[in-house]
Amino acid sequence: MRVHLVFAAATVSIGLLGVGCSSNPPPSAKAARVERLQCEPGETGQQEEQLIRSTKVLDVEPLYSHVRTSNGNAEERVNGAKLIVRPPQGISAERMTRLLQCHSARVLLGQANAPSFGDDPYWLPDSWVTIDVKPEDGNFAVTLSADSVRDNLKVFSRANRYGEQQTATQPELP
Repeated sequence: MRVHLVFAAATVSIGLLGVGCSSNPPPSAKAARVERLQCEPGETGQQEEQLIRSTKVLDVEPLYSHVRTSNGNAEERVNGAKLIVRPPQGISAERMTRLLQCHSARVLLGQANAPSFGDDPYWLPDSWVTIDVKPEDGNFAVTLSADSVRDNLKVFSRANRYGEQQTATQPELP
């Protein structure tokens, strides 16, 4: 009787593990879905690359999540990056989100080349980067996050280097 209970419990656990793993689609499936739903057919990605190259970054900061650990302790874990950027002329936050998500999907799917500067924070090889752009204090806040702490650290590292390359120059006050 005990053997049957142990076998049944193991079978249910394996079944639940399979359901848990299958609920998170692979990055290529997420990219294909975004590409199909949000990207204009026939677009070459030139507008996306121009946007990435011309974006002026004002600030980059890590996003943190508060995680409970053993013994009632807690720690902060990097959960992505937040870039504060100047709004590109004539592009809404919604349009910028779409362009950056299309860029990410196309590069991940191999349909477009990554920009030559290499510190593009809007995509990672073999990982999906979630991108959201919202207006914030007259600028845009671009939030980027991946599915693991390791990938979120990569996103933040790339965002820092990108921010250094794309720093907005501040006008001098008289």
